[in-house]
Amino acid sequence: MSCSESGDYKMEHAVAVLSSYEENAKWLSKHHEKLKKKFNNEWVAVLDKAIIDHDPNLNKLVKRLREKHPRAYSQIAVEYITTKEIELIL
Repeated sequence: MSCSESGDYKMEHAVAVLSSYEENAKWLSKHHEKLKKKFNNEWVAVLDKAIIDHDPNLNKLVKRLREKHPRAYSQIAVEYITTKEIELIL
């Protein structure tokens, strides 16, 4: 494989990873209302448009995700689910 081909492969891989992450993030957003009922005040991790883990402690969740999904870790979308309204100051 030439340097050019290697660079193309790396770029294609990066685009695929970002696309997968984006799809998982969209899935989380789409199902946010339903998730509030089951996972209130928890961090929820999604891979391949499916919940793969959840925990109220983000550090514990991240540690498990890195151990269980080292190759797919960068594709996992994680979001904090809460019924409370969060105010953002912009």
